[in-house]
Amino acid sequence: MDAPGTEVVLERLAVTERMIADHHLPTAPPKAGYHRSFSGTSTTQAETLPPDVLAAVLRAAITSHRDMRVLAELLEREDERRRLLESLGYAPDAG
Repeated sequence: MDAPGTEVVLERLAVTERMIADHHLPTAPPKAGYHRSFSGTSTTQAETLPPDVLAAVLRAAITSHRDMRVLAELLEREDERRRLLESLGYAPDAG
């Protein structure tokens, strides 16, 4: 809606062997009947990563696909709307 013509990209993320080793994450064998494409001998849950590490992985994945031109346009439009609302007497919630 705010960025017509923008392509949405979905990317599957996974905990890597390096992350498991670096953060001493618990592992378990794959569940019986596990049908996803997987060649490893053990699994771990993304939730076992420290929150700051998980946030950094997600942030990096998102920003790698970000179109900075579109982002700048959206931020400018947001700023223009904020200024308009302020000129009409609407103030941000002081919370």
